[in-house]
Amino acid sequence: MLKPMKIVYSFLALIAVVFITSCSSDDYEVQEVVINSIEPETIYPGDQVNLQGENFNEVLFVFLDNDQIPFQLDGNVITISIPESGGSIGEKVLTLVMPEGYTVTRNVTIVARPTPMISGLSSNAAAPGEDVTIKGTSLDNLQAAYIGEIEASVVSSSATELVLTVPSGLQENIAAQIRVVTTGGEATSSGEFYIADNLLLNGNLEAADGDEFSNWGKWNGGEGMTATTAEGEAYYGTSLRAVAVGGDAWRTQFVSDPVPTQIGVEYTLSIWIKAGPGPGNGGNIRFSTNPDALYSGNYDITTEWQQIQWTFTANAEQTRAVLDLGAVENATYYVDNITLVATGLGGPQPTDILLNGGFEEGDGDDFTNWSKLNGADLLTATTNTDEVRSGSRALVAEAAGGNPWNTQIASDPVPTQDGVEYTASLWIKAGNGVGNGGIIRMSTNGNGEAQYQGNVTVTNEWQKVEWQLTANSSETGIVLDLGTTEGAVYFIDDVSLIEPPQE
Repeated sequence: MLKPMKIVYSFLALIAVVFITSCSSDDYEVQEVVINSIEPETIYPGDQVNLQGENFNEVLFVFLDNDQIPFQLDGNVITISIPESGGSIGEKVLTLVMPEGYTVTRNVTIVARPTPMISGLSSNAAAPGEDVTIKGTSLDNLQAAYIGEIEASVVSSSATELVLTVPSGLQENIAAQIRVVTTGGEATSSGEFYIADNLLLNGNLEAADGDEFSNWGKWNGGEGMTATTAEGEAYYGTSLRAVAVGGDAWRTQFVSDPVPTQIGVEYTLSIWIKAGPGPGNGGNIRFSTNPDALYSGNYDITTEWQQIQWTFTANAEQTRAVLDLGAVENATYYVDNITLVATGLGGPQPTDILLNGGFEEGDGDDFTNWSKLNGADLLTATTNTDEVRSGSRALVAEAAGGNPWNTQIASDPVPTQDGVEYTASLWIKAGNGVGNGGIIRMSTNGNGEAQYQGNVTVTNEWQKVEWQLTANSSETGIVLDLGTTEGAVYFIDDVSLIEPPQE
């Protein structure tokens, strides 16, 4: 009932103006009121709007539709504030009310304020006290910005760029999200941003002289590696453009200067990367180190920006980060924000407690710490490069059809704490064929009642499937229910069950 009553009161006010002013019509002649312009052209809720015109000294009231709104008069400029409420959005009639029942109206359109978007960061690692620049759209009308759960101080702000100082009080060497809140909504940064020093010098590649990048070497395929700042090719500022020689991954090789590392400590190497249209459907790349080389698995690259990461344990006191980009001939990659963080020094960390989640251990088509519950002959091993996400071995599953459990493999149960939340995940892609990828799910076994994930649609590209579950027993196993879509073929790797950090 409040809104109708408000409209009634507004109409009564308008009638009162007409009545009162009409009583003095013999003594007063109203001058013609003209609205010449309204600024800004695009009006959002909460905006201050300026009306420029003539004889505004005659104006007694201003209405937006049937709601009276306050105004300020400065010569021939009237300033009004558009209400923040959602009811302000849409086509509206702005009415100026003068004596003698004289009114002037203009139609205005009030649009919803655009939601902010974050498209890139100047760096994906920064220590407390350092600045990070956010690139995006509709970042103005800022209300607050957070890194992790702590509000960050704002150095500068515009519609397309926001500079924040990383606050103190965040746990270092772990990832934290950046969140921006404006009057139009919220935006959260994609990928991982680490509260840490990036150990790689010039990891954001901004220090470049022509096509040469400070602190980086082109060990192979150097002519195919250049700098780019072109729109659509640069993630932020200056990026690396690399054209693969083809044949072997190391034939196009971009290598950092050596940096100090601690033997036995875990490090995470990450990049932002996308492929240009062309050979190899985006192609694939890998990470490695130098000296005493360690190698990641292959990563399929798409034509959209993605952050890929590799975690390894250092085996040398000085380590170079190596990007092996040469496998797919003439594939083109755009690379930026190369980041190396000592994640092993980040204090309590989430722990993967699942055994042999990468399916590396086993004999033939059997997998250590896994049991084939149904459709055993449909569950096999593969070592084909394009069917393995990381390491050298993965699971291949063919769906029997009918019920999810008709093709089913289960991990050995591992100790869990009743009532504690865990994260189960797997990496999966479908082969070309039946069911447009098909559907799968995860479930649990152990000494508690089974829990079931909702159905997940599988694509022909590697995707990470995550499931948050609360343990209901002291032992929990992860079950892969793969049987629903008859004839669908899945490649599965890197299954995990993450336990929250133990203080």
